[in-house]
Amino acid sequence: MGKLLVQVVPLAFGAAVSPALLTVMVLTISSPRRGLARGVALTAGVLASLAVLTALGLTVLSHVTSHASATKTAVSDAVDVTVGLVLLALALKALVDHQNSQSGDDAPDTSRGAPMGLLATFGAGAALMVTNVTTIILYVPAMKEITKSDVSDTGKAVAALIVLVITALPVLLPLAARLAAPTASQRWLGSLNAAISRHHRAVIVGVEVVFGVYLLAKGLQ
Repeated sequence: MGKLLVQVVPLAFGAAVSPALLTVMVLTISSPRRGLARGVALTAGVLASLAVLTALGLTVLSHVTSHASATKTAVSDAVDVTVGLVLLALALKALVDHQNSQSGDDAPDTSRGAPMGLLATFGAGAALMVTNVTTIILYVPAMKEITKSDVSDTGKAVAALIVLVITALPVLLPLAARLAAPTASQRWLGSLNAAISRHHRAVIVGVEVVFGVYLLAKGLQ
């Protein structure tokens, strides 16, 4: 179990790096109009998407990797190489887009319209997660490592839950801060949002390069 966690926890933290999702959550939960209720709805949407992705990952990948040992290794390596190449391609695309940008503003769109209802906010959270390419593409290798491990089914379930919770930290941490310190958290969340707006592209590119190189090297070993 310990060896499995060493393999999947770093991938989970990489998947958790989502400046866009964190920005949306900060803006939602710091809103004076039902901010906490909508923050809970957004979190529920994110967790629902992750639960579906986890179930699909554990069932589909389990089927794919249930063949002979040699085939299992080949499939596993192919997934790692493919994901590594995609991550590096995404990093390169982000850098090229940045160079070609005429506006010079790389921050996520944080414009505020009329506050969404709870159901719409839930849907937004689910949609943000399933369209977050970097997160999904790191979540897949984590699920792959879990399915091919030789730990018990209970151990696999625990590992999958840990990966899910870590990946959801961009929404879980602001929600916890809002619940623990309703007044002080407004200031913290505002500062956090400003930092995200300044550095979000560099953070994403860094994650894509680091994990892209790691997975590519792992798959080519």
